[in-house]
Amino acid sequence: MTREEMDALFAEHCAAEAASDVAGALATLTAGAEHDVVGDPQGVLREPGAIGERYRVLFDALSEDKFVNVRRYYGEDFFVDESHWYGKATGMFVGIPGNNRPLDFRILHVCEVQDGKISRENVWLDFAAIVQQLGA
Repeated sequence: MTREEMDALFAEHCAAEAASDVAGALATLTAGAEHDVVGDPQGVLREPGAIGERYRVLFDALSEDKFVNVRRYYGEDFFVDESHWYGKATGMFVGIPGNNRPLDFRILHVCEVQDGKISRENVWLDFAAIVQQLGA
């Protein structure tokens, strides 16, 4: 994939996440995609139903206001996206009640692509910033 194609794919994926659209987010992943949110006790997920449930839990916990790209790196079949997420913690997030509080944190996506879709999504969140703001 070209950089432009990867950018378009990730924009589609992020738009689905911002809209809390589970089906839309899953549509950007390959069959058998690896979904890994580092630190999530569920570990790496590969089954679409389990990935969809992870998204539903996330969408119940967070309401996104904006997602700002800081930089992106590309390889032949992968990209690394560093961004900053801004919004509210509306529900339970990383085991802490959000209580509709404002929240912002850095987020890193390491994504592999295959056949025009994301075949591996590895997500790193700035847990220290999240815990500091939500007051564990």
